[in-house]
Amino acid sequence: APIAPAPSGQNAPIVLNATTSARAGGVVSLQGENFGNSPTVYLESAPATPLAIFNRVGQSWLAVQIPAGASGALMLRVANGTGTSARVLLNAARPMHLDALQLVPGGAFRVFGRNLMLAGSTPRITIDGLVATLDAGRSDEHMLTAIAPAGLKPTSAANVLVDNGNGSGPARLERLIDVVASGTGDPFGLGVGWAAGFSSIVGRSVDAAGDARLAQKVVCDGRRDDSPALQAAIELAASQGGGVVRVPAGRCRVASTLTLRSKVVVQGAGKGSTELVYESNYPIWASGIDLAGIRALTLTNSGASGEGPLMKDNTRVFMQNVRVRLQTSRQMYFSGNRNVVIAASDFEQTGSISGHGPYVLTDSSGLVFEGNTTSWVDGAPTFGRVHDSYIHASRFTRDARPQFAGGGTVHSMTIDFAHRIAVVGNTFDVAHGPITNKTRNDGETLLTEGGGPNRTENLGKVASAGTNTLSDPSNTLQVDPFGTGMIPENYGVAIVAGKGAGQMRRIVSYSQPTLVVDRAWEVVPDATSHYATFVWGIEQSLLKNNTLAQNPRGIWLYHTAIRDVDVIGNNISEGGGIYLRAYQNLATKTFTPIYNVLIAQNRIVNTTRNWMSYVTAIFVNADARAFGIAMLGVEMRANQLTANEPNVSSGSEEYAGVEGFMNMMRLESGNAYESSSPRLLGSILENNTCTNCNTAIRIGTGAGGTTILNTQLVNSPALLADWATAGTTEVSTDTVRR
Repeated sequence: APIAPAPSGQNAPIVLNATTSARAGGVVSLQGENFGNSPTVYLESAPATPLAIFNRVGQSWLAVQIPAGASGALMLRVANGTGTSARVLLNAARPMHLDALQLVPGGAFRVFGRNLMLAGSTPRITIDGLVATLDAGRSDEHMLTAIAPAGLKPTSAANVLVDNGNGSGPARLERLIDVVASGTGDPFGLGVGWAAGFSSIVGRSVDAAGDARLAQKVVCDGRRDDSPALQAAIELAASQGGGVVRVPAGRCRVASTLTLRSKVVVQGAGKGSTELVYESNYPIWASGIDLAGIRALTLTNSGASGEGPLMKDNTRVFMQNVRVRLQTSRQMYFSGNRNVVIAASDFEQTGSISGHGPYVLTDSSGLVFEGNTTSWVDGAPTFGRVHDSYIHASRFTRDARPQFAGGGTVHSMTIDFAHRIAVVGNTFDVAHGPITNKTRNDGETLLTEGGGPNRTENLGKVASAGTNTLSDPSNTLQVDPFGTGMIPENYGVAIVAGKGAGQMRRIVSYSQPTLVVDRAWEVVPDATSHYATFVWGIEQSLLKNNTLAQNPRGIWLYHTAIRDVDVIGNNISEGGGIYLRAYQNLATKTFTPIYNVLIAQNRIVNTTRNWMSYVTAIFVNADARAFGIAMLGVEMRANQLTANEPNVSSGSEEYAGVEGFMNMMRLESGNAYESSSPRLLGSILENNTCTNCNTAIRIGTGAGGTTILNTQLVNSPALLADWATAGTTEVSTDTVRR
């Protein structure tokens, strides 16, 4: 949570993590250091009235309930008798990312984050001190839609601040943003500011079928090879400083690769009118270009090509109102692009080569993927390492006809190592189902699992640390796990035990044995501290209002490090549930913490006895050893879960094979169990509903400071079971239920 100003007094409490989804009447948790044996917590607006402490674990974690009548800025302080913590801002705006990496004066943009617009308050966005124009009717708590100030000056480091107007004050976007003066308007209706760059070319055109300057013109009769004429039209447009190449209605045969150029848009007469039937691998090729696009046409694989279009490492590119009929082919590569729109387009795969999915958007940034449809038979639509992006109002339909009896798995969207993304209002479903194979790892709908076999994790014990450094001579980090020659922006380190536990930072440089983090430690670690490093599997992201149906598994975020993710308002029907799994294996130096995840207002219904209904937070410990806090600040609020009647269980669904809510650790080792401080600290389960559940909530070994409040039971005989995992009799500790 945003913390300001500095603490006061000797050995003052230091709050490192706090609930940032706080609302009046709700329970919030605070984690840090120096809370003392008898801490006092109070709202700044009512300092004379301490809040009742709802739950507490040692001197490092507590939960309080915000008064139902509280309003405006919710600011807490913690006092321990000798000092007072810095102010903790519970419902301040927290902007996380934009929908592009570039702003244009007077151009449209969107901001994503938490608490951006709250009831009774008016947000304000400023960019380098100038006020943006807010479109309140198209904004909400998690997204603000706005127009950039017309007076912005070009820069590579603009500061974006958001104030939600409730009195908490402004908060700064973590990433600095480019501002480029590149014209005005949005000639192709892309809905992003950088689209103004096309205003300088839209007035120039080349008629590929009739321009007198062309020695050869397209005929699009389905017989003659039109690729030389199309390429000539593209080159002509580029030579005149850019323009629109207009391709007529008809069936254009493309026997060789078309290479796109900067400042050129290839435009057909509509995806139902202009069809480019390609016979070559990579029928469209674009690499290293700027300001280019394809629109209003269909690309169809004739069956002779194993490779689809390839557009990679470009800037300001788009695909709009395009149908891509991949047929049987490898995936389309649309990767490494910066500031890209894919909109109102259709992707169709009817057969796969080597298990490939329909397309790869890996390493895209500033991506807007909106209003598209995808139908595929194998692999997955791949959004790995995508960042600062918006995936919205699109449909992803798995064609289940060619289900593979052995091998081959199908996922609806993979988002491994994504950061700062918003996946909002999409539909994930199945055609020609149902999915019949229930004994293999198949059918995760929204999935991140840390890259599968491509592991990025490490861990160790701190030897020494400075203001923004950490050293461990006994360990060597692999800080270039993807072979790009640089440290990934989302390469993180977490202090998971000892002094300073709960702190998370980005690693910005490393020279063995010392890593440097992006900002100073609030509490400098020492020799008691354990650390874990990793590329965040997903962080600072929003999964909201998506509809999921008929796939075996729903939203699975597991076996990877996760922080600051909101899973809100999703509707899962006959498609599993929501699954979080942290993991520890000290032999492979793997520890994947999951910190500050909100699962709220989701509706999960499975009643046909095919799949289970669950919201699961579990820590899988592969060696039974004690190392650190694996889960911290997980919230499950106002979710509605309807289970099968009678309940269904399945060993093939890992620890999501039991219906209801779960918060505990499981062991995968015959070693003697080492007890320690909680592995799952401070989970809050509030205002959830469980229908047809044999047991609504299962907690157990490793869970500490779990708060269970206002659970609604419908045809559910038992509220709670407290389980001891195999190898120990230890159950949960410091559990409060009301």
